[in-house]
Amino acid sequence: MNRRSFIFQSSGLVLSVWTSAAFARAGVIADKMDRIAMGTVLFRYRFKQTLPKEISTIRQELTLMDVPAYYRQRFGMRQLEYWSNHFESLDKPYLSGLKAKIKAAGSRLVNVQVDSDYDLASTDEATRQRSLTHVKGWIDAVSYLGSQCVRVNPGRPNGAIEKSIASMQEINRYAKSKKLVLLTENHFGIEMNPDLHIRIVKEAGPQNIYTLPDFGNYPTERMFASLEKIMPYAYLISAKAMQFNDQLEHVSYDFDKCVQLAEKHGFKGVYSVEQWSPEYQDIDYEKVGDWLITHVKNNI
Repeated sequence: MNRRSFIFQSSGLVLSVWTSAAFARAGVIADKMDRIAMGTVLFRYRFKQTLPKEISTIRQELTLMDVPAYYRQRFGMRQLEYWSNHFESLDKPYLSGLKAKIKAAGSRLVNVQVDSDYDLASTDEATRQRSLTHVKGWIDAVSYLGSQCVRVNPGRPNGAIEKSIASMQEINRYAKSKKLVLLTENHFGIEMNPDLHIRIVKEAGPQNIYTLPDFGNYPTERMFASLEKIMPYAYLISAKAMQFNDQLEHVSYDFDKCVQLAEKHGFKGVYSVEQWSPEYQDIDYEKVGDWLITHVKNNI
């Protein structure tokens, strides 16, 4: 799946974009917020499902039902990314309620990150088959919500690449049948080797499956070289920040350079902003959200 440029025309203006950046709209994007989404991972300390041990009482508790209106009012954010760990159920009444909240806020769900218990690269066939069934159940739910994409992990680090590819081929066919774009992130599994990541995308596709580059998941000594490899196959980007100091300065890596790298590769899609760190940080996450939005805007 090589990058290919195509030409479209809108209001007499001819623009060249990449086919992999399928979120790009015809014509000039007047509002940079059209290229920014926000994930619920950013506010994981306010969800009871992902409350860290350092917090005994949730301040300003959130649920997925609250997110569309809250993000719209506080950040002017219309595009949402949900984390599977924040779902309370996959039952139809609950999903219908979520769908109604998204619609009422005038928002859209661009992606759901599926991080439940499964292993699509397992060498144990019973485990792999259970994982396939489990992921398809999530795809049904994500499709019902009207999301554009679903992010699926292609397998754990000790899995077999051949099993991963076979699984992702099946999952890709199923996602396509549900009108969902399938994404794979550099997310601590078999795909953390960028060459294997690209191989999975090519052999499980090449259509309908893309990478979801995450700024913060590679070791810093090789992050830019690795991002360079998977960026040409990107459909959505996880614009992640990690550690902030007391002055709310990002200290883990050059976030701006990451956005610039994506732009250099002709990415015209959506940056989903989030923050994650294995260490607890008692900081103002609304201000972190503002920081993320500002730094993406300044570099696109």
